[in-house]
Amino acid sequence: MSVIYLDYAATTPLHPAVSDYMYEIGKDLFGNPSSLHSAGQQSKVLLERARSSIAESISAHPAEIVFTSGGTESNNYAIIGSALAQRGSGNHLISSKIEHPSVLQSFHFLEEQGFNVSYLNVDENGQPDLNELDHLLTDHTTLVSLMMVNNETGTIQPVREVAAMLRARDILFHCDAVQAYGKLPLSVQTLGVDLLSLSAHKIYGPKGCGALYIKKGLNPLKQIYGGAQEANRRAGTENLTGIAGFAKAVEFIPDLLENVHKLLSLQTLFEMEIRHRIPGCVINGKGAERVPSHSNISFPEYSGESLLINLDRHLIAVSTGSACSSGSSKPSHVLQAMGLSEKTIKNAVRFSFGQKTSESDILKTLKILTKLLNSRMRIDMASEK
Repeated sequence: MSVIYLDYAATTPLHPAVSDYMYEIGKDLFGNPSSLHSAGQQSKVLLERARSSIAESISAHPAEIVFTSGGTESNNYAIIGSALAQRGSGNHLISSKIEHPSVLQSFHFLEEQGFNVSYLNVDENGQPDLNELDHLLTDHTTLVSLMMVNNETGTIQPVREVAAMLRARDILFHCDAVQAYGKLPLSVQTLGVDLLSLSAHKIYGPKGCGALYIKKGLNPLKQIYGGAQEANRRAGTENLTGIAGFAKAVEFIPDLLENVHKLLSLQTLFEMEIRHRIPGCVINGKGAERVPSHSNISFPEYSGESLLINLDRHLIAVSTGSACSSGSSKPSHVLQAMGLSEKTIKNAVRFSFGQKTSESDILKTLKILTKLLNSRMRIDMASEK
């Protein structure tokens, strides 16, 4: 029996065409892109071709793309680098309480460096209060960072509206678009952002490779020193094989966007049947616009961790939240910010769907979920007698 993989928000499987392409690149093009000999220059051509492909996927200019090791590094570079570069203009920064740990911990670091950071509240559906944002903005505010799609609930954030507010006040705007890439059309021109973080392994590309869009004219302080690579913005020999795989994966983004309709039908089926079969369950963030790849559900009388373990025994892979927080015993900061009860948070499980998810996978998962939850209810009823 094969595994039913429902944790695409954590990572996606490598696309076979990407895997094959990376093998060929790693075998034949091993020159350092910074070397002046022909082998190095062949690699340099491939590197710049990949930069152009990734830039085109978000309507950016190739010179505005810096390759990184992934979304975490991109977020660190954008936030810390921009804040430090603008310290002379102000020390007030703004983010929200539901951001990815790599964003929140970057701001925590800056607080230790003397910056004043405000964290936007969100409502029960994980949506920020833009009136609160407007009140928080001051003449000392230099940077706001807001994700486009929440990694735990899949809720879509009002990025374009925020960008318009900040543009009028000449405040930099960073967007963590890691979970949005391949799920929503992305154009930095349309969004109006100044910095945008991307990661390859969320779009069926390799792990350990990402990119940061930096709008022309901006110069955040680099965070990695030791060389003049990436136009002197990020030191270290580029991960050419990973970057090539990233660019190859980008070729399939139109297929991913086309697959959104299928994911929506699977999400609708899954959540409709869950509510029908398991009374008392809560779909977290349901009142907001969400991407169809995420379903974050709290189950009655069954902890998310226990349910994850039991589903894994039945070869079904799910998550209880962000993969980057899986080693932590702390409850989800996202669900806490949404004001959910301790029990609702403890009983939450994230199901995330992708290219290979089938209706059969959904129906099998529903069958096993129903069996597990009914067994728990019978146990609880027996213990009360």
